[in-house]
Amino acid sequence: MIPRTADGATAAGSATGPGSGATALLLAELTRNGRISLRLACSRLTTWESLLVQHVLGRGDVEFLATDPDPNEPAAPGTVTLTRSPLAGLSLWAPGEPTGPEAEHVGGLRVPAEVLDAVAEETRVFEAREAADRHEADTILRTWEKNGELDDRLARLADWVERVESVYILIGRDVFSKSDAGTNTLTRQGLLTGLRASPVDDWRPADRLFVVLAYCLFVSGRSVRFEEFNGLQLSATGLREFLLDRHAQYCAALDRGPGGASGLPLLELAQVVRELMHDVDRSELMRYRRINGLTFVKNERLLDFPLPRDPETMPELVVRHGRLNLGVEPTGDVRADLRAMTLAAVALDAAAEAAEADPGPAPPAQGAVGELLAAVVLSSIVATDADYGMSSSVRDLSGLRGVRPGSPDGVLALKKGDFFCCCLPHPSRMAEVGEETAPILWRSAQRMMYNRWHFAPGEYDRAEIPDKRHYFFPPQVPDIAEHAEHHHGGHVASRVRYTIRAPGAQVWHPPFTVFGHGYRGCYDIRLVRMEGPPFTTTELAEAVRHCSLVDELWRTLAQGLQSGTLHVPPVAGFDRSWYESRGWERLRPFGLAARTPAGADPV
Repeated sequence: MIPRTADGATAAGSATGPGSGATALLLAELTRNGRISLRLACSRLTTWESLLVQHVLGRGDVEFLATDPDPNEPAAPGTVTLTRSPLAGLSLWAPGEPTGPEAEHVGGLRVPAEVLDAVAEETRVFEAREAADRHEADTILRTWEKNGELDDRLARLADWVERVESVYILIGRDVFSKSDAGTNTLTRQGLLTGLRASPVDDWRPADRLFVVLAYCLFVSGRSVRFEEFNGLQLSATGLREFLLDRHAQYCAALDRGPGGASGLPLLELAQVVRELMHDVDRSELMRYRRINGLTFVKNERLLDFPLPRDPETMPELVVRHGRLNLGVEPTGDVRADLRAMTLAAVALDAAAEAAEADPGPAPPAQGAVGELLAAVVLSSIVATDADYGMSSSVRDLSGLRGVRPGSPDGVLALKKGDFFCCCLPHPSRMAEVGEETAPILWRSAQRMMYNRWHFAPGEYDRAEIPDKRHYFFPPQVPDIAEHAEHHHGGHVASRVRYTIRAPGAQVWHPPFTVFGHGYRGCYDIRLVRMEGPPFTTTELAEAVRHCSLVDELWRTLAQGLQSGTLHVPPVAGFDRSWYESRGWERLRPFGLAARTPAGADPV
């Protein structure tokens, strides 16, 4: 049912007369009581639905009818039927239009006839433009078919869909999806396989459009572009406008003129956007994504965040740990200081490994390198006021070595247990969680270990990866998410509501290269809040700065390992027993963080 509004307006249990809040109830339902913007809510509606909403909001002569319809009786003239489905949300059906077979009836809106006339007129204008843009997409598809390329392109599209976590694209009333949390029409229900087995003339118009537009989206920026239309309408006109908007933003970021992009063929425009994207990654603006867990949508944005995006000064907690526990005095050169700390930590781990029988003080359970990483993670948690945070990667860098430089066999041999996740709580913010802290952290760590395994092959050529080895393309740009607990059981169990992810190696730096192959998304900083307020871009920038420290740590280890100048033992600890025994409380940086007020000067 449509929920009660905050000001006490009548809920959807009875009819509301004109002027009594009918459109306020519609607004609350569309925006999930304000958890998504009206712009985003309208973007998932068909053209007719969106225009109707824009016409009726705020009118006092629209009446809400909450009674269930009689299937044997036609709806009253001027009545727009409202239905709801789990992922598509609210749908509005024109008078006389049959509703979807699986839709839950919510009620109806009695709309003045002149409003319905105006909406119909404006819809025709949009449809004429869409028909012209669809002609170009249809021409592309027919050319592929004529040249014998169509089956290969469909096979590639099906593979790209498998490399992204969730696809949920709407074209009119048709759903194109691939998700563990909802429907899966594209792969599990065989839509793409069925298209490969039938001539184009037998496809639905929406199928023809999806194949071309999804292909263009990938060309413009890999399969993560699919996620920019999750829970939204994808149309030929909408895609061209999306690419032109992205082209204009990129050109502005690079201080370049836009040229004649509006006249480019669709596929060529997509390719130009892809090429500009790489230049933007080295500009003064940083690409990041805003994620809404209610709709799965992940929109790319640009943040004014000049290079190099490293911390201007070493975070105080890392300074204290380096000085007190690693014997490293800061010099003011942040990366050089982190490198010195890493080398000191490796030396301690190597010495501990060589002297296991030494009766002296036992080394930290997670090793000195693991403890240094924990100092960076804790610093990021405190700096952003997160409830908990983490960083994950491979335990033993030597496991990435293939039989020949750059080959994937080392990566393909790795198991989930070959990865680790350093997941730590804020020194004080999780006190109310009590005994649930350890299970929450361990569940999150397990999920990240699995994700890291899942991402590991993602930067190799597709031909090098066995068909049965499922993987995702690893994340490359930072993101900030709200309402992450929806549609995701793991997030619910770990009370994940607001998140930040800052992956490395960062796209404005060269890939993290080890044993002849470059990687993205192979380590990170991730931050979680269980309750509001949501994170802001200020905290996102702080996470990115801390990920720069993680980046320097791993590059230092890789350089020493490959050159033979360092013996780098695997990272220990951070396993089930470590979490169950509350191992984070034995971390020396955790003690420092608990005793050091935020903003204190480093010693």
